[in-house]
Order: sequence, then C-alpha cells, then structure tokens
Amino acid sequence: MSQPEAFGRYRVMRRLGSGSFATVWLAQDDLLNYPVAIKVLAENWAHQMDIQHRFLEEARILRQTDSTWLVAVHDVDVLPDGRPYMVMTYADQGSVADLIHRGQLPLDEALRLLTEIGQGITVLHNHGTIHRDIKPSNVLLQSSPVGQRVLVADLGFAKSIDEASGFTAAAGTPGYMSPEQSMPGGDLDVRSDVYSLGAVAYELITGRPPSRPPVRIAPGRIRPGLPPALDELILSALSVDRESRPADAKTFTDRVRAIRMSSDLPQDIPWWQRYRMPWPRAGALTAVCGLLALGLTTSLGVPGVSLSTVRYADQELRVDVPTAWAREFHTDQEARPAAAEAGAGPGLLVATGADEWHNTDVPSYGVYATVVPGAPDLRNVADTDPCPKPPEERMVDTPHWEGGLWEWPDCNGGAFTAAAVHPPGTPRTVYLEIRQPDYRPDLVDKIIAGVRLR
Repeated sequence: MSQPEAFGRYRVMRRLGSGSFATVWLAQDDLLNYPVAIKVLAENWAHQMDIQHRFLEEARILRQTDSTWLVAVHDVDVLPDGRPYMVMTYADQGSVADLIHRGQLPLDEALRLLTEIGQGITVLHNHGTIHRDIKPSNVLLQSSPVGQRVLVADLGFAKSIDEASGFTAAAGTPGYMSPEQSMPGGDLDVRSDVYSLGAVAYELITGRPPSRPPVRIAPGRIRPGLPPALDELILSALSVDRESRPADAKTFTDRVRAIRMSSDLPQDIPWWQRYRMPWPRAGALTAVCGLLALGLTTSLGVPGVSLSTVRYADQELRVDVPTAWAREFHTDQEARPAAAEAGAGPGLLVATGADEWHNTDVPSYGVYATVVPGAPDLRNVADTDPCPKPPEERMVDTPHWEGGLWEWPDCNGGAFTAAAVHPPGTPRTVYLEIRQPDYRPDLVDKIIAGVRLR
C-alpha cells in the first residue's frame, strides 16, 4: 500500500509497520496538534467480513476497557473502499521487543515492565477478554511525564472468555502461545495468557525466548543470581499443565511485584542511575547519600540488605532505608490523622510506590517518617487498626532511642510496623511506618537504629 496523504482529518507522516492483517501509520491530528497512530485493515482483507468484524471488535474492546495499561482508541472510521481504520495512541518509544534487542535489561527494569504488562492483561481479564497473542512486539512503550509507560496492544486475536470453549482455529505466535492454543477446540481460559506472560518474562529476564514446551531450563541458569522465587514463578507459568500455572494474570503479576519489591532483590546498577523521576520540593530533600557498599552490608547486621541514607532538611531528620525500596521520594506526605492531631507536619516517604502507600490492594514497601512535638505514647500518634488483626507490641530501649512498636507480621500481604521513638531526655518524637514484603524484625530494628534527629 502506497503512503496516503490523510485519513480524514489526520495527516499521514510515515508508515510505522505492517502485519498480515493491517498497516499502521504515524499521522498528525492538526486540529489538536497531536501525533496519533492509525491502524488500517490491509487491502487483501477488505471484503472478508469476518476479518473486518475482528478488526472492529479489537477497537471496541480497547475503547470499552479504556485503561492506562492498554493502547487507547480515539476514533474509528471507514475508507471509501470500505476498509475500516482506527485512530490510536502513538507509542513513540517503540516496543518491548525493540528494548530487548538492544541488550540485557537490568533486573529491576525487566520486572517493572513485566508488572505493567501483567496489569494490562489483568484489565482485559476483568473485562472478560483473553488476549491470545501476548509477545514483546505487541507491548508498546510511550513517553510520559513520569517516565516510560507500557501499553499492551494488538488485540486482533482477542476473544471473550465466554466463547473460550468454542475456538475452532489455532491463534497466537509460536514460542509465546500456550500448548492448548495450538490445538483447535483447546477450551482456552485466562491461563493461556498466563503462559504467554511467562514466555515474555523469560525473554525479558534472559534476552531470549523460551524453548518449545515443556520448558526445563530455568532463567537462572542463563542469568545466574536470579531469586529462586522468580525461577519458580516463570517455570510454573510455562507449565504444560495449566492447572500448575498461576490462576490468572493478577495472581502472576502480584507475585512478580512481590519479588521486585523484596528488600534483597539483586541490584544490577546503582539505583540513582535507574530511577530518574520528579523530586517534589527538591529544596527540602537536600541530600541522598551514596549507597553503602555491599561489603558493609554484613557489618550492618542485616545479611543481604543494602541500606541508603536519606536526609529531610525541613525536619532535621535522617533515615536509613533498604536500597531496593528507595524508588520514590516524597517530602510532603500527609501524616495519619492521629499523628497530625498530635502536631506532626507532612513527613518523608521513601517507598517502592508512594501513591499506593495507603492502598491495601497494591503493595508498597518503604519507610514513612515524621517528627512529632514532645514525647507522646504510640497510642496517641498511631492509627489503631491499619491491619485486620491486633498488633504485637514491644518496647524500644537503646542508648539512642526509647519508645514502643506495634507490629503486624501479616498485614495485607506483607508486614506493617508503627513506631514512636524519641532520644532519651529529648522532647521530640519520630513517628515511623515501615512496610515490608516479609516480617523482618531485625530490619525494623536496624532502620530505627539508623534514624537521627539534629
């Protein structure tokens, strides 16, 4: 197909790519001064009504789901020759396949991408849809004000879960589709997409797609040093027996997220080079000291955990946090109501996901700290029921700190600690919240020991 001048009001710039069923063009919406991608049904399928129906069904699904993690459809129209086209989000950074081809990804970056891909597939499953063609080239990347954004795309093979038992033809891409997809009448369900997520995970981690099923070589044999839990998760997702796979995309994604947020996740490169994000109120957060060397980790008394020091100038506060949690910094995080009533101002939050700090459905691990006037009891500054069960209580009595802790070893899929401590004889209290993927009282003690007030 030669390059057209325009599709309706959209001025065509260049071709982005083409496949068996469609061609995608980069175009400019001159009315809104915004680039868009336009997907047009291929000419040889113009009179195939079933293919046209599949094309329009993809647009309907994307429009109805309208998710941050999926390519958005802004408009649909028909050319004079009867071929439909859809106007979509333009992903200016190419695809995950392009990213993989440039070289091995840092482990944390690979897990971030995998988490966001899984969130997009979870949205589809919640909508009652199976994707059936998840692969790196069908996951696009777009620039955004907060960094790179993942967009799951190409739902040309997507089908309703309710119709899963009626599939009569194989669909998908060899190497990424589940064994049952290669058999007509395979009675598919969402676990077919879980297999594909496992295949994408394998390639993101190792740089190469998995072998034909059954897959027996764990990613850790290709990339040594991976957490055993990651090897186990990926191999279970790639199981020939779908009963052995994670139940759905959400289950798979939650486990990836927990592995990524673990405080002992291997670090490929320094965190300050990986995370480039807006720093709110940068003047208040005056310095983040360099990582403590790995050789110092053992001397810290917390094997396998590297700590970083964060200073909050407004409250003359210093906190040591696990490096793996130090992904977002906020110096204007509102205190819980009880602490605010006791006189605490906004505090420092260093966490894997600041926006999810109070969201029990999306785990976020890190440390929140603020200064409270006087030396109030923990009961006067902490919420009494952040977790379903009653807390375990213990006292803090060290040369530097005295006070108390409430600990919930099992709280919404992780562990939660609230602490109120003050230096002996000093009428200033530090209120802390610590969220962990697993209960580590030794780590809690080390974090408190690393807190300093000027």
